[in-house]
Amino acid sequence: MKTDANALWLVSPDVRSTYSEDGAVLLDIRKGLCYSLNPVAARVWSTVEASPSGVDLRGLVDVMETHYTISREQLERDVDEYLSKLENIGLVQRNGLFHESKAAGARG
Repeated sequence: MKTDANALWLVSPDVRSTYSEDGAVLLDIRKGLCYSLNPVAARVWSTVEASPSGVDLRGLVDVMETHYTISREQLERDVDEYLSKLENIGLVQRNGLFHESKAAGARG
């Protein structure tokens, strides 16, 4: 799924996170659900989390490109797909808009 490249991504206000060398754990306090993120997904998450005014796809890919040696095009596809998954389960918001999820869980 291709999202708007200019969209600004923000962490949903009801989500808390904690990090370890294994990745991260997210807690949706509104739904009472936990999500486990691998180290790559945790890096995407921490980049969104560190941008309180929002971060666009280009900015996320710029950060990921400094850590991984795959093509920029592949990074764009992977990050875009991952953001869509996070949005669908309500963990991130695009342009400050909340997407109500029907999903009970997801993996990162």
